[in-house]
Amino acid sequence: MMITASDFTGGIKAIPSDTINIPGPESKYDGLSTAVAANKLTDSNVGLQGGFLVVRDAANGTVTNQGVQVGDVVYNMSAIRSGVAYVTAVDSAVSLSLSADIFPVTANRDGYRIYRGHGVNLSTAWGYKLVVEDLFPEVTFNDAAGFDADNNLAIVPSGGTYLGNATFSMTVDGTGEVTQLNIVTTGGFSEIDLLGQTLIFDTASIEGVFGGGGTGQVNVTFVASNITFTQESVDVGNAKAYQLYCGGTTDAPALASDVYVTTVDGDFVFFEDVQPGEILPVAICRVNVGAAAATGNGNVNTLTTATARFVALT
Repeated sequence: MMITASDFTGGIKAIPSDTINIPGPESKYDGLSTAVAANKLTDSNVGLQGGFLVVRDAANGTVTNQGVQVGDVVYNMSAIRSGVAYVTAVDSAVSLSLSADIFPVTANRDGYRIYRGHGVNLSTAWGYKLVVEDLFPEVTFNDAAGFDADNNLAIVPSGGTYLGNATFSMTVDGTGEVTQLNIVTTGGFSEIDLLGQTLIFDTASIEGVFGGGGTGQVNVTFVASNITFTQESVDVGNAKAYQLYCGGTTDAPALASDVYVTTVDGDFVFFEDVQPGEILPVAICRVNVGAAAATGNGNVNTLTTATARFVALT
């Protein structure tokens, strides 16, 4: 992309976050943290900048100090512990509650900057997950017999194509047969449809829970009624449009990087092998952390390079 010096008039470091849009670019406050508490920013010296509380003139109500608002964004500016969070509460003139613990170190006081926020997407969880319900109607094979009777004991599948972390319980009746199977907890979201995936409870897994020296196994295949789907959110709130300068990695010389961004229209785009010095050809509002390829996301890589450096330009 061809640019000139007059194309952009502002910029801000873009710290990856799957929920927080790029703030600013103008800084409202900057300083050093002076105390450590979980999910807090404390600066006992911020009074020199007016403090974090909104202040009004008692006589005419005029705002004399802008203060910090819920939803403003805080950067930990440390090169070692760079982090981003949004303000969830203004506790006092010198203390803020944050959405994440980005100032965790007692011995080293990290620098911070506070910016006006441009939206937070709290609905990042999406995909398919199981429903808490009776799973026995979906049993496709059951020759289990001879086990000791007991009700609703936790049991872990021994196999099958389902790789999620839902939990299950099983019941063996007085005749030694498996007569009940339940989904106890839904597990996390999967980007892959669970329809048709299977569970196997072999002899060893049932014997390990119930005992009795029984034989046989139970097989299950998920149907549509066992599954719920949550749509991926494209809400970008009051996002501000930026173009992203990619500075490459912290290596010397800098290397190419991957970056997963959200556009101002709410689209998710993964750019691979972006060379140092390039500016992405889309207007973005967020640099996402993303995720490495795994079975739960269809082995699709969207992971932003951890050592990459980005500047949002406007």
